[in-house]
Amino acid sequence: MANAYLWSDLTWPELARLAAQDTLAVVVLGCTEQHARHLPVDTDSFQAETLAALGCERAAAQHGVDTVRLPLMPFGPASEHYGFTGSISLSNELYVRFIKELIASVIDSGFRRIGVMRSCGGHWAVPGAVWDAKADAERAGRKVVLHLLRSDEDWSKVRTDHFAGLEGAHAAAIETALCLARRPQLVDVDQLVAPRLKNFKARYLDGGEAFLFAEISDTGALGSPVGATAEAGEQAWQTLAEAFAARIKLIEDLDREVLGAAEESL
Repeated sequence: MANAYLWSDLTWPELARLAAQDTLAVVVLGCTEQHARHLPVDTDSFQAETLAALGCERAAAQHGVDTVRLPLMPFGPASEHYGFTGSISLSNELYVRFIKELIASVIDSGFRRIGVMRSCGGHWAVPGAVWDAKADAERAGRKVVLHLLRSDEDWSKVRTDHFAGLEGAHAAAIETALCLARRPQLVDVDQLVAPRLKNFKARYLDGGEAFLFAEISDTGALGSPVGATAEAGEQAWQTLAEAFAARIKLIEDLDREVLGAAEESL
């Protein structure tokens, strides 16, 4: 029977067994940054950890695929949130090194299949770090398969299916609904107001400006949370979990072919 294991719950012999079976290790990268006046600063971490848990559990139950999920890393680059209290930011240079060394440790534990999931769209350093880690492993003679567990298209589907007419940017309707669905006690509903934005589209989307949120938004949000509901949030969780589980199944099938071909060539 397949299972969604937690790395931190297992002994080293149990992890060694999973590694020998080429179980997919899932690295979950979180973030601690301001999410306007109505959402807690761990919103991105909460979303990543919840999605990874739901998706891995569904992959086990529906597709018979084992996974082992590492403990959440709750910090990452958040320099764009300078000026708002509560954001904890690592430099991109440090973050790249951290990711590479984390992946190297997972490989040293015997795992040959690793998926890396980032919680924040602003963590542009993650893809580069994963590619570097792949090249480092190859130089060391270690055959591994690394994946970026992307969900861009999944979020687009959620926006279309469950939030038509509402805003989905940072701390807006989608993130607010996801929190309302799973931990409503942490949402300050008295602060569900639209932010005043200073020419955001022209400056960032069109002009490509590297901005600080404090220069753009009076609340820290980049869209309005007004209209978010717990019902839409729960529907969104189910859509995201289903897509995540399907991606895990796809990776499972692809990786067996890649690693099998590599072994035949030896």
